[in-house]
Amino acid sequence: MVADMDRIVFVSVIHTDLESVEHARQVVRDTRPDVVAVELDHDRYQQLVNPPDIRTGNLPPMTGNSAQDLMQQLAVLEKSLGEMTGSNIGDEMLAAIEEGRAVGAKIALVDRPMQVTIQAMMKVPLSELYGLTNILPEATKDIEGSGASHMLEMLKEEGAVEDIMKQFQIEFPGLARVLIEERDLYVAKALRFILNDVKGNIVVVLGAGHVQGVKAALDRLCAS
Repeated sequence: MVADMDRIVFVSVIHTDLESVEHARQVVRDTRPDVVAVELDHDRYQQLVNPPDIRTGNLPPMTGNSAQDLMQQLAVLEKSLGEMTGSNIGDEMLAAIEEGRAVGAKIALVDRPMQVTIQAMMKVPLSELYGLTNILPEATKDIEGSGASHMLEMLKEEGAVEDIMKQFQIEFPGLARVLIEERDLYVAKALRFILNDVKGNIVVVLGAGHVQGVKAALDRLCAS
């Protein structure tokens, strides 16, 4: 299975980063793979193609559904970042899809369905859900104050993403399991299926926080 693993080209991207958009496009163009796999599910893809009207000036009202409220706060943060950087979250995935179609590759949406993730979040302790929901508005203000470019440059420093992920797992272990670890395993299982289904190369575009986890999960699956 080692040879099969060598057929996968992982593309690590930072959401809302213009350089990541071009990087994803360039790797697909140069590799000309049989399959382009992206960190999207069907619903998320449809939202990118037909984006909802999310306004950053006013925070959305709380719904009383703790998981849904958290996802709304995350969407506002992502929208705010996109407005500052000129690259909306998901642009790197759409660029990879567009280039994949241009070179005749198959497109695979390999992320876990959003609604399944939200349902799983309902089993996370409320203290974690409320804790992260409450700090996101302040995080958005901090980013707006210091500038998104400063944050993006920080994320590109060696080891920065790994450090952030470790800290998130310490502070929010339940959310880390649902939002990161379970999704990493889901993506890895999808990639194993694709490896067994096609003989050519596969380009996989993932957020930087998922690459190592997906690789590790795929290694375990292929070794079992």
